[in-house]
Amino acid sequence: MKNRKKLTVIKFGGSLSKNPPARKKFIAELAALVKKEAVVLVHGGGPEINIWLEKLGIASRFVKGFRFTDQATLEVVEMVLSGKVNKEFVAGLLKQGVHACGISGKDAGLVVCKRLPQYGFVGEPVKVRTKLIDTLLSAGYLPVLSSLGCDAAGTTLNVNADSLAMAVAVALHASRLILLTDVPGVLDEHGRTIPLIHTCEIPGLLRRKVVTGGMIPKIKACAASVRRGVREVIIADGAGSLKQLNGTIIK
Repeated sequence: MKNRKKLTVIKFGGSLSKNPPARKKFIAELAALVKKEAVVLVHGGGPEINIWLEKLGIASRFVKGFRFTDQATLEVVEMVLSGKVNKEFVAGLLKQGVHACGISGKDAGLVVCKRLPQYGFVGEPVKVRTKLIDTLLSAGYLPVLSSLGCDAAGTTLNVNADSLAMAVAVALHASRLILLTDVPGVLDEHGRTIPLIHTCEIPGLLRRKVVTGGMIPKIKACAASVRRGVREVIIADGAGSLKQLNGTIIK
């Protein structure tokens, strides 16, 4: 197996699926990266889910940033994430010569979640059983993980991809976690990317309202991942280069 000291977990944001050139470039650069170190890829698929919900006449509803997931929505979420988006990533990587294996957090009870009933069938990861991922990495496969999980009773749950990537990175003792999104990192008061943030600086950024909106839970979760052993978390623009990440390092 490749050097686990260099294990990287990468989350490719679902919003980037609206940018096919960025996705194609990412897959090509990921293929080069996996020759050097072990990688686990986690993905979302929000825009694709929205498209299919609309096709099926199911209204999208969000509560405090979470997709409210009733039973009908859950079926579409699983179909799109594991049946479509996941396999498109696998197919793209196979064309690049990468032995990619598509799984979800449900497989082998990989991701155990606490259900958040106020959002329907939505879960927050509380435990990651790493055996399946370890087995795949040891055999030379790149695990491609769609953001689903189960509760302790085996009920399927929709999981935020950021939360899933962070939980996986902590459980695997990853050296770094890369969150690729559609923004160029954490921005300062003037709209410029902050290149480096130490976790001790985050309360001040929040107090001064430098960090606002959806970036607040993201940066808090990043800090928690660092405190739990991930060496550094990088929030970067997924439309850029994986070789030279332009974004914010949190450590």
